[in-house]
Amino acid sequence: MLKLSIKNPTTQTTETYDVVTEFNQFFNRAKDYGMLNSIFSLKVKEMRVEDAPIRLHADSDIGNGLLRILPDSDSLYDVRHTDESVSGVREELHDDLEANLVNEQYDTTEELYADIKEMMKSLAGTKMSFFCPLTGNLSDHDGDYYETDAYIINNNSDAIEEAIAKEQANEINMAEYVGDHAGIKDKLVFAEWGVEEHRGTLYGKIDCYLTESLTPDETERLKDAIEGQNSDGLGEGFEQREIPIDEGDLYVSYWHSGDDYFLHTEDEFDEYLSQLPGMRFGG
Repeated sequence: MLKLSIKNPTTQTTETYDVVTEFNQFFNRAKDYGMLNSIFSLKVKEMRVEDAPIRLHADSDIGNGLLRILPDSDSLYDVRHTDESVSGVREELHDDLEANLVNEQYDTTEELYADIKEMMKSLAGTKMSFFCPLTGNLSDHDGDYYETDAYIINNNSDAIEEAIAKEQANEINMAEYVGDHAGIKDKLVFAEWGVEEHRGTLYGKIDCYLTESLTPDETERLKDAIEGQNSDGLGEGFEQREIPIDEGDLYVSYWHSGDDYFLHTEDEFDEYLSQLPGMRFGG
């Protein structure tokens, strides 16, 4: 879809590499030529120039459609991620996505990702939601770092919701990772992390869009995969992102190692809520 060309400084010949399938070969050659040390420092704006040492271009209409909306400020890392995400989209969406790119239906990569997510959700025949507790740590204005109480998390629900949405803005492959781990890759088409308030407390909520209902065994395997993402995958990355609040920088996690941690289906979560002290089921 997208291509990277570099000019051999000795022979002046041009070498071209596919952004996704030949990225490692390109990166090693660019380093050998002394042209590149980091995939984060080189920006799209620099690679658009016709006679640039490293040039980004396309070899197809769909590639040109994608190239048109890439932000100038995106790094080489972002370019690879975007190309990989688009080229690796589920086969059922290929034709529609290609037509939209060729016909210039998107003005930004944000619009592209948002539309892909909606198309993926449209493939689902059912949805399962899972709930987990949230924990937080605060780096306050005095330089102290400590675990927060539930009040801080509950009082900053909008900021947390915005932060987790931003964390996933350019992520459309989470279902592939989770589905592969759970052995339900064909059934799970999209997975999305969010938050939801229940009876005054903010909880983590993970929505899983499925082509069909899961068996009890598949559900347990999916829970294991989601818990793994909460602790070591998306969750681990998210808990390292500061969320600015009035009290300082808040860090929120979808996982903790305590005995009171859980990941519940909706029915299990309703039962959990009904047993909390001072709460009545359905109240």
